[in-house]
Amino acid sequence: MQNQFTVVVSHFVKQGKEKVFENALKQVIQKAKDYKGYEGIQIINVSKNTDSEYILLIRFDKEANYKIWEQSTPRNTWFKELEEYITKESEIRHQEGLEFWFSLPQMTASVPPRKWKMALLTWMVIYPSVLTLSTVAGIYLDFMPLFIRMLIVSMILVSLMTYIIMPKITTVFASWIFKKE
Repeated sequence: MQNQFTVVVSHFVKQGKEKVFENALKQVIQKAKDYKGYEGIQIINVSKNTDSEYILLIRFDKEANYKIWEQSTPRNTWFKELEEYITKESEIRHQEGLEFWFSLPQMTASVPPRKWKMALLTWMVIYPSVLTLSTVAGIYLDFMPLFIRMLIVSMILVSLMTYIIMPKITTVFASWIFKKE
């Protein structure tokens, strides 16, 4: 399994420009799909009183393929077009592996996610996943020693958490994770 490369970008969109921004974003995503290694994008919209923050989690299979996209004409043309829609310069962070689970960009005028929220959310996902995978492994792989079964379960769990489960959970619970207290 290759080390997935994630780019986290925050765009702060002017009030009233959200639909135009979203349409332009859809078009550039369609173009990104044609690039080698593109694995998908997640969009989290955090609305505020004035501007809307769009957090994009852009995934490529490896950094080299992302760099090709980063230097491409469609992406650079879109980035120039963004100046019409945004209120301040976009924030871009590059991350690998599991980092993006817990380090979405700071929300403007907000505090980082509380550790207890991240721990609770992770536990809520890990517990049923481990229980399910261990049960299935116990049924179908009972001929193997326990340490081999657990090795297989942990490999599957880490892959599911990184590529499927946590990206979806982070999006679903974003308003709670980043809620001001």
